[in-house]
Amino acid sequence: MLRIFGHFVPIPAIVIGLCEILLISAAIYLATAPDNPALAGEFHFTASSIRFSLGMSAVATGVMGAVGLYNYDVFLDSRLMMTKALLALAMVVPAAAIGGLFFTSNMLGGIADSWHALAFKSAAAWMGCVVVTRMALLRFSDVEMFRRGVVVLGTGVRAARIADLARRRANHYFVPRAYVHIGADPHLVASESLDLDAIKDSRALAKFARTLGVREVVVATDERRGMPIEQLLHCKIEGVNVVDYLTFWERENGRIDIDALQPSWLIYSDGFRQGRIVNLAKRAFDLTVSFMLLAAALPVIALTALAIRLESPGSVLYRQERVGYHNRTFMLYKFRSMRTDAERDGAPRWATNGDPRITRVGAIIRRFRIDELPQLWNVFKGNMSFVGPRPERPFFVEQLAEQIAFYDERHSVKPGITGWAQVNYSYGASLEDARQKLAYDLYYVKNRTLFLDIVILIQTVRVILFREGAR
Repeated sequence: MLRIFGHFVPIPAIVIGLCEILLISAAIYLATAPDNPALAGEFHFTASSIRFSLGMSAVATGVMGAVGLYNYDVFLDSRLMMTKALLALAMVVPAAAIGGLFFTSNMLGGIADSWHALAFKSAAAWMGCVVVTRMALLRFSDVEMFRRGVVVLGTGVRAARIADLARRRANHYFVPRAYVHIGADPHLVASESLDLDAIKDSRALAKFARTLGVREVVVATDERRGMPIEQLLHCKIEGVNVVDYLTFWERENGRIDIDALQPSWLIYSDGFRQGRIVNLAKRAFDLTVSFMLLAAALPVIALTALAIRLESPGSVLYRQERVGYHNRTFMLYKFRSMRTDAERDGAPRWATNGDPRITRVGAIIRRFRIDELPQLWNVFKGNMSFVGPRPERPFFVEQLAEQIAFYDERHSVKPGITGWAQVNYSYGASLEDARQKLAYDLYYVKNRTLFLDIVILIQTVRVILFREGAR
């Protein structure tokens, strides 16, 4: 993993993304060359073509990220890869057509080609590059060239969680080469014969790691007493990285292990970037994105309001009290997706799969997240951000805060229309779901930057297109 602006990004995705940007740019540049050789040497053609090819490459790569073509599980599943590639193609073609309309006259002088031919050539060049790169990925997907070997210090509960994560092949970029028992840890995973409790050589662990070709030791002991400090110190001195379990878990999963979380780790670890400049940049980003989305979604908003009004009596909009920044309550706006008597007994309830309270129009707008669009007004008012933890109702917040440690920490940033938990976890409707989502929310609170916000926005497209998480 490589940390970019506080967010952990898989190195394979970075490498593949950069290679595809260069390859797609070159392919589009060559594919859109004019038929008339006399035009090829002119500077204005070269400059316009470079801008067009780089712009199309950036758009195509963003679309590929949005549909999930850079997720590791897609690398190993040819059917899923093809499905998402075709979906990406359906989004790239219109973008190429729009680009062709603006660039044709500058690039070709209106002589050699038309905008639709330019769009076709661009899309075909992109698809050819995708086929080449993805076939290469499938060919070498079983080679562990991108997986990092680690030695896990510990054989207890935390080490067992790492072992379980490693067995889920599609979700990790590391390989545990060995587990080393230490102290009072139970033997929940098979360990090596290396006995650090009795061995005299203070460099034994570093030598063992080098023998295995490993450059990282993960400290995953359940008890801190009896830690082999000298062994770990020599690992660090000799160039073997030493990382604690919580940092390792955060890096590899994009979430925080709530069960193992200690306040001291939150205090001493990196993150929690706040400040006037950061908040102003975040506010400017929220207003810009919300305004652009509102302008683009006005026809959808009008049709949705009309459909709700025609289907059932009652208000088109639904107002509900939610808990926001620093535990302050505010009124959240949504399109009404349930019957007006959904909570006639006055008892708040989570939505469930196949909830009978949801109307026919409501089922559609919830599936595609259209019901969230009125929350753009909450963003303009400053109650919400575009990206952040989803706000909950006071009734549920009170219950969850009593039963889940660190739950109130998610209110240290403004709530959002979409969030890191929403793009990584399905809709939550239970205490355990709330715990799992909090693990992602705390990751966002700790590592939030505009870069992570952009990543979440791109991933939100995937969630909407594949109908993940909606109820």
